[in-house]
Amino acid sequence: MRWGIIGAGRIAKKVGAAMHTAPGHRITAVYGRRIDAAQVLAQDFSAQAFDDIGALLASQRCDAVYVALPNHLHAPIALQAIAAGVHVLVEKPLACTAAEVAQIQSAALSAGVVVREGMMYQYHPQTIKTRELLASGAIGAITQIHVGFGYRQDNPADIRMTERVGGGAIADLGCYAVHYARLMTSSAVTQVTGMALWGGNQVDVRASAVCMLENDIDATCSVSFVGGFFQNARIIGYDGVIEIERPFTIFPDRVSTIRLWRGAHFAQLDEIAVAPCNHFVEQAVAFAHAVAVPAAERSPTSLLDSYANAQVTDAWRRSLTSGLREHIGQEESQ
Repeated sequence: MRWGIIGAGRIAKKVGAAMHTAPGHRITAVYGRRIDAAQVLAQDFSAQAFDDIGALLASQRCDAVYVALPNHLHAPIALQAIAAGVHVLVEKPLACTAAEVAQIQSAALSAGVVVREGMMYQYHPQTIKTRELLASGAIGAITQIHVGFGYRQDNPADIRMTERVGGGAIADLGCYAVHYARLMTSSAVTQVTGMALWGGNQVDVRASAVCMLENDIDATCSVSFVGGFFQNARIIGYDGVIEIERPFTIFPDRVSTIRLWRGAHFAQLDEIAVAPCNHFVEQAVAFAHAVAVPAAERSPTSLLDSYANAQVTDAWRRSLTSGLREHIGQEESQ
């Protein structure tokens, strides 16, 4: 598959380098707001540099594009690529609101192109194995899940610290935490109660949510730009517990470990080793498989999942201002 990279920042470089190593994949075009930045990154892949997105999309140099721009540009650029008949992988979050996700979903269905949100961790063997353990009943029926993700963000000029470009800890990290809770429980979130600390340029720099899910499951999601780096997930079942030390940004060159306790009282620890893997490579491979499916036979499941995730983060943000428990699907009052 021939890829165009739309964006020339840090994440574009990291993901692009991984995708370029995937069997049968190569980066053929790079867009940057500044042509010099695009040229620097394009040199790494022997690709063509562009400073005009329309020109890149019209160049017929790529089968798909990876969008790695500030969050507020995800939806408009995805829609522009869809209109050009180009498949699209968008860095998370797919869009800033569930309404924008719905627009993308409708346009992609009409155009017959594949659009996916860059939740790369779900393709890693660690995630796949964890889901297999849960499906096998290793810890019994899930009752609770706790997910955390944070790092220190001190630069007030960073796009993640600016509200008008879709910044904030919920947008950057909360989408991961919510997705993980939904993915591992195979249950929909029905209610959210949130709280936050505000900072930067009017963004949530630390936020927590208590979520009620179907099947009598509750989840806590905690994300932060304040303090040291942390990542963790704990899934509690009636008959045991699973812990993951690093559920999202998994090292591609290190063995990862799933910690499993079976039993309700003083259970013995079982550590399950998972071989190293680059989840960005696996994401590219999965994307190509989705594109290979004839348009008439493609499942809308992935975009429906992104829509459901965005509904939860929308409700989380509403709760910050309302101070109330927000129900999923409830329309905003303004």
